[in-house]
Amino acid sequence: MEQRSAVWAVMVIGMRSAQLPPHLALCHSPCRHWIVSAGGGSESYQCFFQSKEHACGRHGSPALTPLSPHSVARFRLDHLLPGDWSALLRHCRSLTSPHGSFTYSSPGDTAVATTAGDAASAVVTNVAFMHIVERTAGDFVPNNMIYHELQWRYSVSPCYIAETDTDAGDFTSWLRCLQRGEANMETECAADEDAGDPLACTALAMEKTAQNMQLFPADVFSSSAFAFDPRCQRRDAGGGIFTFFPHAVVVSDCIPFCSQYFVVMVNHKPIVPNHLMVVPIRCVGTIHALTQKEVEDWGRVMHLTLRVLKRVSAVRGRAGDHASSDSSAAHIGAVEGGFSIAIQQGTFAGQTVPHLHTHVIPFDPRGKLAGEPEDEAVQRRQPCRTGAQMREETEMFKSYFELLVGWGVGGLTHAMQPKQ
Repeated sequence: MEQRSAVWAVMVIGMRSAQLPPHLALCHSPCRHWIVSAGGGSESYQCFFQSKEHACGRHGSPALTPLSPHSVARFRLDHLLPGDWSALLRHCRSLTSPHGSFTYSSPGDTAVATTAGDAASAVVTNVAFMHIVERTAGDFVPNNMIYHELQWRYSVSPCYIAETDTDAGDFTSWLRCLQRGEANMETECAADEDAGDPLACTALAMEKTAQNMQLFPADVFSSSAFAFDPRCQRRDAGGGIFTFFPHAVVVSDCIPFCSQYFVVMVNHKPIVPNHLMVVPIRCVGTIHALTQKEVEDWGRVMHLTLRVLKRVSAVRGRAGDHASSDSSAAHIGAVEGGFSIAIQQGTFAGQTVPHLHTHVIPFDPRGKLAGEPEDEAVQRRQPCRTGAQMREETEMFKSYFELLVGWGVGGLTHAMQPKQ
């Protein structure tokens, strides 16, 4: 098992983090509320800005380009490149511990109507940030009320809207100051990556980890190839059982993609259609138990998963269009729309399955809010989908993962079936 060094630090050019002041924080002392945001110096922001520059035929630096009063282009978390996803997770780990309960969440960005002229504007409103909220017993009832609160209390005004004394205006001003500030020195101190994790050192979880790693062996991966490994495409291998600890999951029903260290799973009780989860192959319960290689892989898988979801949305949106035959890589992510991203770590944060998992949920501001408050008893009574229903969705997603990995999206090596 890879070990993290006892102390390591790296300057992340574009990633910034800070604790919200008491008048803006969602929770009260002694609990804390942080924001981790990608800044203008991040590779992801630079690429996003350049794409807007290219769209309107201009070239320049984001820092030197004057603000347009008509811009509504929004740089969101789903625009992050793999390296910045990993940097974001490292910041989350450095601010928290495996011993408490924390909600790590971006509940989805509200839609802003755009015009053709706006879409070509090179001015960007940066809403690529993650909330970290320290949790206590009974602080939000039902638990998913927290996502509703984060969604509506921390909206970010476009650049052309004057900031006011409202909560939203105050947060917008604070966030822009954070994003313009110096990047944080990213540090982690740990002698053992599993220290404090509730699963990593328990006998049953370790046994199930060994079985998962036999099912999805990391040694079939090449560090540089983008093409699929034929060994990973055996359709007769899908009957294996993966442990989403402590639950047994039929691979062919639920897992459309596997990287070196993670699987992507469909949800047996999705909040909205196409609700996916990114799950480590090892049975660990916290982000702090992930190794450095796993953190890097998480960033790649998150990036790819979001691109797949955007691709699915784009194709379905063109279903009635004559353009539906267009499947070029240039159109990936052309459909704009937010995503709710959430990690629930600890009982007070609503973590009901102890195996670490990241929720990736398509967010449609015109439809059901991903964090809409709902009676938890009603949620528990919601029937699970059948294996056949999940298998149909898994097969659909599998084809999209294969397509995008074939194009080299996400920097991933393989989409795989488990080894027999």
